[in-house]
Amino acid sequence: MSFTRSIQQTVETMLGDINTQSPGTIVSYDAATNRAIVKPALPKRLANDEELQSPQIVEVPVVWTSSGGGKAGITFPLQPGDGVMLSFQQRSMEGWLDGKNTMPDDPRQFDLSDCVAIPGLQASGISAHSDDVVLKFDKTIVTLKKDGSLVMGNDKGGITIDADGNITLKGQSIKVDTPAKAFTLETHRHEFTKSDPADNSGQPKAS
Repeated sequence: MSFTRSIQQTVETMLGDINTQSPGTIVSYDAATNRAIVKPALPKRLANDEELQSPQIVEVPVVWTSSGGGKAGITFPLQPGDGVMLSFQQRSMEGWLDGKNTMPDDPRQFDLSDCVAIPGLQASGISAHSDDVVLKFDKTIVTLKKDGSLVMGNDKGGITIDADGNITLKGQSIKVDTPAKAFTLETHRHEFTKSDPADNSGQPKAS
């Protein structure tokens, strides 16, 4: 073996032990602790060309968008099989996860155990909208349109607030809840108050 090839193999072996980023999947997720068990999606090829399946990684923090000291943010359900981007940190995270911004006790680097999961990475991708901001959960969709309007609902009805502030309600039945009782706008009745100088009706009655 030539000297150059020997150096090349040494470098390849060292690089093979460095983990940077990888697509992965959720095995399980605990929302209360925000920790997941994940599995890197891609197996590793050994020097003898054999395939080594990726191990499951436990106690992986999930990265959600959050700011304002935790007062603002967004989360969503994670199910087994959901795709994530796995990012392996340059240093041991154990102390940092305990609130210590000090030099790590363990000298390991780019280790599988120092992993965080970023939800959303799918091999097939997801259908995106080219103009609007869309928030979707199961059958419910909230759309922020670039013309300034807001649409909330599904194919059975919903609420539209246009750029001028006009509100349109669409549904099989529309109810307005008050602290005392609920009534439908289409069929509700009013008590007639003869003592009212303007002959206005009284408060709405439950249908």
